[in-house]
Amino acid sequence: MTFMPKPLFETTLDFVSANVEFIDCLIGFPEDIGKQIFNRFLTINENALLPSNKQVTIIRKFVNAYKILVLESINLSEKLILLNEYFDSFVLLFSHISELCLCSCFLGDNHEIFEQFQNFTLVKKLCLRRNCLKDGAIRKITLPVRMFNKGCKNIENLDLSENNCSNAVATWLSAFHHLTYLDISGSNITNKGLQEIEKKCSLQLCNVESNAIHPIVKKGWAAPLIEKWDNFQVSRREARKTREFTSYFKKIRYAVAEEKISAMNSSTKKIPSMKLIFRRKPHIESNSINAPHVVTKNPSHKLDYGTEIEEDIFSQYMKH
Repeated sequence: MTFMPKPLFETTLDFVSANVEFIDCLIGFPEDIGKQIFNRFLTINENALLPSNKQVTIIRKFVNAYKILVLESINLSEKLILLNEYFDSFVLLFSHISELCLCSCFLGDNHEIFEQFQNFTLVKKLCLRRNCLKDGAIRKITLPVRMFNKGCKNIENLDLSENNCSNAVATWLSAFHHLTYLDISGSNITNKGLQEIEKKCSLQLCNVESNAIHPIVKKGWAAPLIEKWDNFQVSRREARKTREFTSYFKKIRYAVAEEKISAMNSSTKKIPSMKLIFRRKPHIESNSINAPHVVTKNPSHKLDYGTEIEEDIFSQYMKH
């Protein structure tokens, strides 16, 4: 039997990938080499699986060097536990993302992710369907755009369906000057709010039910990494359920809880509502005079959402 030594390149690649947290910077490395280091990091580096500060440091090195190549689009539908578990890593991965789906995550208005939207400047497609959102979340997302002219101001397709948004969001959504598609089906917006959206956002209600947002798929080097995180979380939850079933009383409590949750879901199931989909009005030239006024402040100023929202409410009150 002849021994074949491992090529020097493969040996070096393994060493670098296993110790990637000690690299100062990856900027300047060719994309092909960077991708090979990242792929090898997924398989041999223990920091790839478990959330930790080292994992965040490693992901930051790749994101700073290769930007959108690391993650271009992602679908985290019904993945709230995954999002929360790897939150710091996801915030870095989202910094150059262009398509993001967080539908059916039941985030609520107070989730930390909404305060991070000021850093997601390249997002063009955003799905927040069925997230128990009211007006507060929309205010937080649009606040950096309205107050500082920064944040996710390049959004073109937005899905806010099956949330509890009111007429107040019409003014805030007008900050998205590139918005061409908006779905607010199943919300609390009245006819007055629909008219405000048409007027302030230069959109018109259409009867076409075609979806300009979905499907949003995983695309980028980090797609296998996120899949690995998801599989790990699922296996860990399954193991926890198995341990619970070994106890008779835990098994009974689990069955009762499952029955109550199922009954609650069936009782709160929404009746299908009319589709409320807006599209950009055709042949309308943008008029800078009628464009919404953006209050410009120091770009280096750190956002204080509590203070800024109070100032925003006060400014709207003074207009009346």
